[in-house]
Amino acid sequence: MADLEYKLQESKSAHLRLIVSDGVFSMDGTIAPLPDIIELAEKYDAITFIDDCHATGIFGKTGRGTEEYYNRLGSIDIINSTLGKALGGAAGGYTTTKKDIVSLLRQRSRPYLFSNSLPPPVVASASKVMDLIMDNATYLNRLADNTKYFRNALTKAGFIISGDNHPICPVILGDAKLATKFADKMIGMYMQTSI
Repeated sequence: MADLEYKLQESKSAHLRLIVSDGVFSMDGTIAPLPDIIELAEKYDAITFIDDCHATGIFGKTGRGTEEYYNRLGSIDIINSTLGKALGGAAGGYTTTKKDIVSLLRQRSRPYLFSNSLPPPVVASASKVMDLIMDNATYLNRLADNTKYFRNALTKAGFIISGDNHPICPVILGDAKLATKFADKMIGMYMQTSI
């Protein structure tokens, strides 16, 4: 946060300042310190933008992501997320923000201008998943319990797990060749690995 504050101080003469962060960092499952980011944004009059692809449908009482996880709904100016992970694994994504920014994106955003609309089944499935998790905490509670169980089991087995209590569970092996062998053995065991 000290470096971010330094950058904000350094750019105090800028017309516009934008703080961009992941809500959850995909490689290690670390949760961004959103309250600290919000505090700095307010202090230095900056706009906040988070990519919440690894928190949407996973974090918060109703799966609304990092903002809800920290009980700070409405504190982030722009949230970008995906429909292709916890919301059904299909495709596409979305941006939530103020009406005037949405209007600007619709007029100026090349990805928006030069793309097709999402197929109705993709929208319907993502919408249904959101309804399910927002209306029934059972799914999110089960995911949290499974995550805790999995992390504890790996730790008890002697593995080093990094990141916060997130379903992304980085197993630190400390050796590239061993990591490759380990990943190869995981194929077919319903485990997605990356090196």
